[in-house]
Amino acid sequence: MSEVDEYGEDVETLCNYVPLRKVIPFEVKYWRCSAGSGLGDNYMSVVKRIEVSTHEFDGGVTERKGAQCFSFIVKRQILSQSRRLLFRCDEAFYNEINAYTHVIPALEKYFINGDTVFPQCYYAGTDKKGELIALEDLKQLGYRMPNRLLPFDLYHCEIVMKELAKLHATSIAAKHLDDSNFRERYGKVNEIVYCEEAESFYGNLLTSSIEESLKSLRESNVDGSLSDSICMIEQLKAELYQKIMYSIKNASDCVSVMCHGDLYVNNIMFKSNMEDDNACKAPKAVKFFDLQAMRYTSFIFDILHFMFTSTKRELRDAHTNRLLETYRSALHNRLEQLLVSREQLESIRETFSLENITKEFTAHALYGLAVSMWVLPAVTFDPNNIPNLDAISESVPNANEIKVTQKLTDEYHSRIKDLALEFHQNGYFGTWLEK
Repeated sequence: MSEVDEYGEDVETLCNYVPLRKVIPFEVKYWRCSAGSGLGDNYMSVVKRIEVSTHEFDGGVTERKGAQCFSFIVKRQILSQSRRLLFRCDEAFYNEINAYTHVIPALEKYFINGDTVFPQCYYAGTDKKGELIALEDLKQLGYRMPNRLLPFDLYHCEIVMKELAKLHATSIAAKHLDDSNFRERYGKVNEIVYCEEAESFYGNLLTSSIEESLKSLRESNVDGSLSDSICMIEQLKAELYQKIMYSIKNASDCVSVMCHGDLYVNNIMFKSNMEDDNACKAPKAVKFFDLQAMRYTSFIFDILHFMFTSTKRELRDAHTNRLLETYRSALHNRLEQLLVSREQLESIRETFSLENITKEFTAHALYGLAVSMWVLPAVTFDPNNIPNLDAISESVPNANEIKVTQKLTDEYHSRIKDLALEFHQNGYFGTWLEK
């Protein structure tokens, strides 16, 4: 597959079909297309960066007198039909279109002064080539992807937790102040991972990921310290997918919000005052993107997803309580700005007390282990040795036959070992086995 085939676009036709003329403040005469994400940063769609200009791009268009340029992001379906079918890419893409079309507009009414946590969506739907989503180019605004091989430090985590609380607070406000309309809108997005329709694929994929993790743990268990954890994970393996599906589907409405659904390092961009590509060293702002797995369920699944995929154990041991308090404080502060009724506010404060947040964290902690075993191979892959998912999709018909053992790194094995010990020592295994 050539790069031209994958990233090329007829931009003139695209601009005429999609309402991009409204945001591009000049007549487009030249354009160029390139990859909109790095290798290994995106698996479920093709992400393109489209640059348009009044002048040719050679020699630095921005330095020419009177020259104007603009860039935006286009997401398309991946070209491999076997990969789309095997990985349920169509369901994910349609879910993201519905999120941008129905849910985000309902939430954005409650973002103060337009301080949304998402990139602006110019269009989500179809054109003559198929499904597409057109978004503002966060890189043009100074946002940068963090290095996925580096776990987040406390400073980055606190920024993410504050922004996540802001997202969840808008959902709570929309539910209480615009109840019927909001409930109709969030009904437009569907659970695409933990549901009966996806069990034959994602259930098998999770089982395969757990088996890979167990293999890693057995090889690391030279002193026997991992024996109890291995035993617990083996007990949970057959039913973990079902347990998570039940928990997500049956979360109490009082703690349920619109969750991002896949909040980890690959779906987060930071902005700072720095001018170079290391702008994430001192971030001032953060944006979330890739809403394919957006779901309505307990707030805690977003927190667990983020913390167990994007941090290391040392940080969680030292700062989990602080990060949960950061979330609680930011949530309460934003709700004070959004909710009119003092009675409503007091009730929600009690529901989202630090004690209740911590209980919810502990009760569903095994979701964090499951998603880590699932996601950490992708997070820790050597950037020079990324698996070819198109080739894998062509060669295997079933999720439980997908193997990436040869691609796993020392960082993966280290993190899996730390996770297993952490969950055993903190008693998280016992909590779920009792359930």
